[in-house]
Amino acid sequence: MTETALAARRARGDGGQLRRRGILAFVMTAFVAVGGVIAAPIAAQAAEEPSIMVGVTEVANERVVFAIEGTGFGDIQALPGQTEPHAYFKLNEVGSDLSEVAQDDTSISASIAEGGTLSDELSVPIGELDASKSYEVISWPSRSFPTEENVYARTAVTIDWDALFPSDEAAVPSFTAEATEFADERVDFAIEGSGFGDVTALPGQTEPHAYFTLIEVDADLSEVGQADTAISASIAEDGTLSDVLEVPADDLDATKSYEVISWPSRSFPSDDNLYARTAVTIDWDALFPEEPSEPAEPSEPAEPEEPVGPTFAAEATEVANERVDFAIEGSGFGDVTALPGQTEPHVYFKLNEVGSDLSEVAQDDTSISAEVAEDGTITDVLPVPAGELDSAKSYEVISWPSRSFPTEENVYARADVTIDWDALFPESDPSEPAEPSEPAEPGEPAEPTDPAEPTEPAEPTEPAEPTDPAEPTDPTEPSEPAEPSEPAEPTEPTDPAEPTGPAEPAEPTSPAEPTGPAEPTDPAEPTEPAAPSEPAAPTATAEPTQETAIELTDGSGNPLDGVAQGGDVTFRIAPVEAGTEFAVTVHSDPVTLPTAVGDADGVATSSWTVPADFPVGDHTVRFVSDTDTYELTFTVLAADAPGGGSGLAPTGSGPATELLAGAGIMTILCGAVLILVRRRVVSASAR
Repeated sequence: MTETALAARRARGDGGQLRRRGILAFVMTAFVAVGGVIAAPIAAQAAEEPSIMVGVTEVANERVVFAIEGTGFGDIQALPGQTEPHAYFKLNEVGSDLSEVAQDDTSISASIAEGGTLSDELSVPIGELDASKSYEVISWPSRSFPTEENVYARTAVTIDWDALFPSDEAAVPSFTAEATEFADERVDFAIEGSGFGDVTALPGQTEPHAYFTLIEVDADLSEVGQADTAISASIAEDGTLSDVLEVPADDLDATKSYEVISWPSRSFPSDDNLYARTAVTIDWDALFPEEPSEPAEPSEPAEPEEPVGPTFAAEATEVANERVDFAIEGSGFGDVTALPGQTEPHVYFKLNEVGSDLSEVAQDDTSISAEVAEDGTITDVLPVPAGELDSAKSYEVISWPSRSFPTEENVYARADVTIDWDALFPESDPSEPAEPSEPAEPGEPAEPTDPAEPTEPAEPTEPAEPTDPAEPTDPTEPSEPAEPSEPAEPTEPTDPAEPTGPAEPAEPTSPAEPTGPAEPTDPAEPTEPAAPSEPAAPTATAEPTQETAIELTDGSGNPLDGVAQGGDVTFRIAPVEAGTEFAVTVHSDPVTLPTAVGDADGVATSSWTVPADFPVGDHTVRFVSDTDTYELTFTVLAADAPGGGSGLAPTGSGPATELLAGAGIMTILCGAVLILVRRRVVSASAR
């Protein structure tokens, strides 16, 4: 082979090596670029691991507030039905088993901002805390329970137990009761108390209260009754109180020793619930300046004559076919005192059959609670429905103490009354008012001898109005006087005794007037009943036949037969009253859903995203309001594909997965380039 040929081959060989080196350099550069692209987001992800900081604020004897500030939550995505991502936070005992975390444990679902930050507060009641334990705040994915594998972050917290549970030594209730005697009248005990700061207001109270009463030393507390003289003293914010307990002289005995006791509002005293007690000293000489042996007593017999005893007159005024109003004018009631909770004394009045057994007087009988003026006089009106009267009987009005039932021993006074039966029942037979029910019988109208009257029978259908007499049952409202019997609040609720006044509802007995159609003598009048044809309007009541029911719907309100795991569903209940709130739960393992509130259209809804691992099969959704409970059985179907609808970002594909896929493709392409280059080099060498 000539030197020229060799030189040419060497030249070609050197050129091939240069080309190979260039290609290798290109491949290496590509790998470096791809590695950088892959490594950058991975490094970024490692740098954005979730972390939290927690500030602690103790609210004495109430709760601990944990102010949570978090970062690095940017990879968390919103689950179906959420407008932004969320993460759960809960206070947990350090080292406790996370599998014991329950659905009703105190926790919050904090929303995550676009930058992966969050800020929220977790408030934990003191009842869930133990000063002997250590705690930490943990965070984990929304719509799941925490495990060691899915916890985002955890941080230990320090609680100032002394600030949370301050010493109660200075909060022991105590009081003084200084006596001031008013000769032959009463003793005022000026009560000054402190240390009542732990007493809280009960429902319906604007501030806390405590009861005070005077009892005999060593008396049995179980004998303290609702009618005993007592006060309900209001407690100031600093735990102090100031009030006066007035005890009538007639309730006191100079041979006995007394003490003032205090106990919780709306209860009866016991040795276990007393706040405090203090003995009192009464100046008996100042209270009873005259000795029994003094001749001044002979003058006292004159005193009983002064009050001759309570007396009253009851003048009757008849309202035809409706009622009798008894105008009561009384005097001599000056010794009646106001009961606890009353601003002035009251006395009960009732119409009773002469000679009847007073033990048969019932709580719902028509009666009134009349107010007694300072001079011992009374002026009031007792209305009695005509339906409660019988012209064959004699009646009297009786009076007895408020908040009690009448007996022969406690009746203040009684007065016979005269009723003008002809004025009350202007028709020939007073017993006829009971016949209004007869007009309901279509056959009876035919009895009138006047042929013109048969036209009236059609109108007697109006007697349907007599059903209104059901309203007279309202007089049962006088049963409200029973409220004073509630031992819960001897002083405040006793006022309801006055509601006996509602006896006035007896006026609804006016429906007895429909007996008017029985007067066939005046056919012109029956034409007036045509007006009652208006009752036809009640046919509109057909609408209420719609029953309240729960529907399973999608987000657009379309009915569903069932819902798949991971799917969204809206539970709709209608018709309901606007503003009605419903607690919504899914069973059998209870899952609490958002509260549903009735809107102006009478519809309340609650939406829910079924967890991907929620058991397949029939379940029950329950709507519970203050007064009603509604249920609906629905079916949860299996998801169309594994993991479908779970929406859990941490377990799905993301930017890192897509980059790895791209890197794989680049690797394959580079391999193909190397193979192609190698074949060309080998081919060139062969030539």
